[in-house]
Formats: sequence, structure tokens, C-alpha cells
Amino acid sequence: MSTLSINEKKGVLVVDSRLLAQELGVQHRSFYQKLILKYREEIEEDWGVLRFEIAKVSKGTRGGRPEKYVLLTEQQSYLILTYSKNTTEARQCKRNLVKAFDEAKKLIEKVIPAQAIEIEKLKLQLQVAEAQKGAAIAQERLLAQSRVLALVDPGLPAIVLGNPNAVVTRTEVIERTVLINEQGRSRVSYEGLSKTKLAKKYGMKRAKDLVDWLKSIGFEDVLKPGLIATSCQYIPIEEIAELDRLWAAHRGLRQILIGE
Repeated sequence: MSTLSINEKKGVLVVDSRLLAQELGVQHRSFYQKLILKYREEIEEDWGVLRFEIAKVSKGTRGGRPEKYVLLTEQQSYLILTYSKNTTEARQCKRNLVKAFDEAKKLIEKVIPAQAIEIEKLKLQLQVAEAQKGAAIAQERLLAQSRVLALVDPGLPAIVLGNPNAVVTRTEVIERTVLINEQGRSRVSYEGLSKTKLAKKYGMKRAKDLVDWLKSIGFEDVLKPGLIATSCQYIPIEEIAELDRLWAAHRGLRQILIGE
């Protein structure tokens, strides 16, 4: 039974010179020196540089030097066998060598395409995993940013996360004044913006400008009496939205008041 074994090294099929010597029934040292080294120049001239190797010494082995051998390509091994004596063993070795290389080629034709497909699958899986990781990081950053936006308006995160139908409302900063009695109980409260604050919001210089504008649009009745530290006038919070709309529509004395 043949002991020849074909291996793949860096994409090239090779056979160990020690196996060829064993198949021929000769000592490897003799085969190595009388055939490989003797005809090395011719072999390398026709079929490339020989690949010399050194066998690892087994643990516990004493004395002697590491054995040198050669990994021969298909063409190199055929050429070397033509230099050997045409004995029965040599002819059988040649036949076995042809079969061994042929079987190795057939195996590669089957295995390599399957391996290539598997490698491509693994590459795709890696790409998908990396994409998912990147998406998760981006989503986490987006959620972190949306939490900050939620402090401005609860509807903003929905828009950031891709909901175009989200409703965004602007929260007005209001003033609340609460009057309490001697027992600490609330007697009356006022919620809204002072004339000064609303005038400033609209870009007016004085609270009187706001009063003039309210009169010009027939909304002077939205001014309500209230108390802070002293008596004052304020605009109830429920009136602010309508006043915002009228101001944005350039109604009344707006152009005169802010110089538009």
C-alpha cells in the first residue's frame, strides 16, 4: 500500500522527499544526496527553487543532527524519479505518485469552492455584525440626544426618531403669584406674564408700547389687575397664544412700535 501523501503549502501541492525514498525502498539520506542534491541545478532550472526543510528533533532524542528533507512539487518529483533506476519499485512509485497528485487535485476542486463559499458567508456575517454594532451605537447616541431634546419639548424626540407626525408645542415660561392668609393658605393666585415681560418678548422697548398695541387690536381687556410686591398689570397665560398669533400676523401698531 502506498504511503505517499500530498499536502498543500502556500497554494502549491507538494510531496515529502522522505516519503518518496520510503516508496522507492531506499534510505532517505542516499536519495537526498545522490538524486536531489546531485541534480539540484537541473531541477531548479526547469521547475523552480527547491523547498528545503529541517525536521524537528523528537524530545528525548540524543545525538545526531536534525534531518533535512525537501518538499517537492509535482513536476520536481516526476523529474527526480526519471533520474532514479528503472526498478520495479521506481515504476510503482511513479504510478502511485501520479495517482496521489491526481486525487489531491480532485479533492481541492471539491473542497476549495466549498471553503470559498463558507468564507464569503463568514465575511458577510462579520459585515452584518459590524453594521449592527454601528447601528446600535448610533441609536444609543440618538436616544441620548433625544432625551436632552425632551427637556425642551416632549414632542421633539419623536421627530428626531423619524416620526414626522409628532406634535411639537412650545412651553411658555409663566409667572405665578400666590397670595396666602395668615394661616398660610392660598387665597388667590395669578398666572401669566407681566406687561414688561411680554413687551420684551415681542421686542418692544416699554410696557406702555404693549398696552398701546393691545388697544390697537382691540385686546386691551386682556390686561388684568394682579399683585406682586406691588400692584401691577399682567396678561393671563390663556391669552398669550392668541396674542402671539396676532403679533406674528403684524396686526395693530407692531410696525410703529418696533420700527419695521
